[in-house]
Amino acid sequence: MVEILLSILISAIVLGSLYSLLASGLSLIWSTLGVFNYAHGALLLLGAYTIWSLSERAGLPVALAFVIAVPVMAGLGALLEMIAVRPFINRPNGTLLVMVSTLAVASAVEGIAQLVWGPQNRQIQPLTSATLAVGDIQVAVTTLFAFGLTLTLVIGLIVILRKTQWGAAVRAVEQNRDMAMLVGIRPARIYASVFAIASVLACAAALVYATTTTITPAKGFEPLLTAFVVLVFGGSASLWGTLIGAFSIGLLDSATTYWLGLQWSPVAVFVLLVLVMLVRPQGLIRGRS
Repeated sequence: MVEILLSILISAIVLGSLYSLLASGLSLIWSTLGVFNYAHGALLLLGAYTIWSLSERAGLPVALAFVIAVPVMAGLGALLEMIAVRPFINRPNGTLLVMVSTLAVASAVEGIAQLVWGPQNRQIQPLTSATLAVGDIQVAVTTLFAFGLTLTLVIGLIVILRKTQWGAAVRAVEQNRDMAMLVGIRPARIYASVFAIASVLACAAALVYATTTTITPAKGFEPLLTAFVVLVFGGSASLWGTLIGAFSIGLLDSATTYWLGLQWSPVAVFVLLVLVMLVRPQGLIRGRS
């Protein structure tokens, strides 16, 4: 029984790490701009394919490929904000227009990925094959790395938002865009930087995702959907809530898959989503705005 619970916990750590990194980017964009980025799953795929190309085709170590992919994805995130968000965000029905434009970008990225990388399953090699023995269970070192990377990035982002001048500017734009402009803050730059950081988080999520499962150009939507559930469950504008919600959803997902089967996991997740929306629509933790 102990081995079963430990196996479920290990799986929950991997899934929770993936969902935390992906949902934290969504939370940052939502709390700052008030829009949902449907292209976030496409950024996950682009990050995974970039790391895979650098490691498998260019022959670089996976760690180095990830380091190179981070600024590339940050630039793509800023570019996404410039072409799919900035022209629409201040128009009437801007929120709806941004949702449609980012959805269009996601569809375009899926088609481009089909052309560039093909429909075949791809997988990034793990950083190391080393394991740690915990009782009769072998725990992959990459699982601990994913957990540590997630805590470092998400908690680091929380500290940056609270303690730095950039974080103060982000919070000012969140609370009152017009007043922020009066004190010299340029919202366009804040929005671009927010998308860049969200893309870096998506790149880190891609490393966790593509080292544990195969990827195809059509696989970006499923983790995005679960990240949306995490966003609602934890609190859409709270990174602490996102972190707690992600690992809670990861645990539910793992336990349901083990005890009931893979086909019941999405059912359990969305039943939980409906219950949370009925009982506590603001999520576990009330956000900054």
